[in-house]
Amino acid sequence: MQRYKHIYGPVLSRRLGRSLGIDVIPFKTCTYDCVYCLLGRTTRHTMDVKEYVSCEDILEELHSKLREDKPDAISFAGSGEPTLNSRLGDIIHEIKKMTDVPVVIFTNSSLLWMPEVRARLREADIISPSLDAALPDSAQVVNRLVQGLEYEQIYQGLQTFCAGFSGRIWLEILFAAGLNDSDRDVDALVQAVRGLENIECIQLNTVVRPPAEKYVGALSRERLEAIARRLPGRVEIIASFFGDSTGGHSNRQVTPEEICDLIERHPSTLEGVAEGLDISVEHARPIVEKLVARGDILSTDCDGKTFFVVRNPS
Repeated sequence: MQRYKHIYGPVLSRRLGRSLGIDVIPFKTCTYDCVYCLLGRTTRHTMDVKEYVSCEDILEELHSKLREDKPDAISFAGSGEPTLNSRLGDIIHEIKKMTDVPVVIFTNSSLLWMPEVRARLREADIISPSLDAALPDSAQVVNRLVQGLEYEQIYQGLQTFCAGFSGRIWLEILFAAGLNDSDRDVDALVQAVRGLENIECIQLNTVVRPPAEKYVGALSRERLEAIARRLPGRVEIIASFFGDSTGGHSNRQVTPEEICDLIERHPSTLEGVAEGLDISVEHARPIVEKLVARGDILSTDCDGKTFFVVRNPS
């Protein structure tokens, strides 16, 4: 099986079905340095928008991949903030000519105040912007904004984007215990969400994989449910709590490379690997054990669970 540089999956997503991921930014290049990031600390903290990854290379890989398989969605997330790539709009435009598979963008919302960034997203089918805090101090503590970005600027850009985007908008809020989940924080988020138009749903998340900073912890399901009752509109809890799943159920064969691609973007438990690739835990276990023995992946503990991470991310 061909190993791709900019494409990974498809992986099984609770929100999107079989989602084919596209990485348009080098590893850990971001406008934020979120304390909860499952990929670790940001190593290139920037708001410089440019063609970090070749548009033509991405489209060539995608064309080849779509000849092998048709996923349920094509999603942009991966290793950094996708809106930093100045050719993102061109990539989306060419994908829409290539396939009818829905295009989904996961963004931290930080650059939506730029008209050119909003324009690049107009052909996407679903945008999932994030808003982890509505108090400037909390936003800085949780997201650690790059120098030159201000919370008010980001929120106003999100407001403008939501008012003008014709596709579907899924707003994601990730809570970290003791950092952005106080009653004052939640009250501010309620008011901020009420100021956003065209939100199809609000999706609540918390820390379920090893975070960049060891002091960051998760909220309980009960606390998330209490917050959900306070927010307006349709609210979903998307956090994957331990024990929620026992893996996938298909009989397809997966390669060690596919598992490495998944773990590189999403450090996972053995059950998470199985669920993400829609295979049984029994199928995943010997491949994961072999990768650990070879030193390709490492194990780490988080909240009593064993997660696997890639030794040397690309």
